[in-house]
Amino acid sequence: MHEIDQHKVIISQASLKKSLVKDEINKLVAELVDEGKKLAANHTFLVFDAEAVAGIIHLKACIRFAIKAFKDKTNIAKNLNAEIMLYLSGNRQISKAFPKVGITSSTKKLLMLQIVNFSNDLKEIKQFNFKSFFDKLGIEIQDYKINVDEIAVDNIDKVLKNLEISDEVIHRFTKSKSISSTDYAIIEKLAIEKSALLNLEK
Repeated sequence: MHEIDQHKVIISQASLKKSLVKDEINKLVAELVDEGKKLAANHTFLVFDAEAVAGIIHLKACIRFAIKAFKDKTNIAKNLNAEIMLYLSGNRQISKAFPKVGITSSTKKLLMLQIVNFSNDLKEIKQFNFKSFFDKLGIEIQDYKINVDEIAVDNIDKVLKNLEISDEVIHRFTKSKSISSTDYAIIEKLAIEKSALLNLEK
């Protein structure tokens, strides 16, 4: 479990056994909203495309940016989960952010967040069972892991495209002409900087 600015964050991940169609995606989103309504206002759920993240540090930074935006009352979205998606996409409009980082028919891997705004009285957090949630919807997942500390970056090209980080910018920081796994730390830093720019644009 991660702690970010007085919020407990549980990050889980899984792979889809098969791609989802539009109706399945819509139902998933609607059901997740309903699950959130059953809990206290200090709980937030989010399920999104794992390939939209440049690493665990990038994800935690975007969560931190979103939490700070609500604290400072500079948030763009009405909900924390939507605000996080804006930062992950580096975009101010949710209609443009969702196709970039949300679940689509091309999504293969999922990241799932359970975020709880805690007080001194909150000693224990009941983990939400995303596996049971997907089972109830008839969506088959595999490789389900709860409370992960690392996120493998499988599609760096998608991250770069989403955040509009050009080859020219990358090559200023990397020595090679092509991106290798050793450059991922640099890419993650650039992704964080790009996401952080959303604050300056407000």
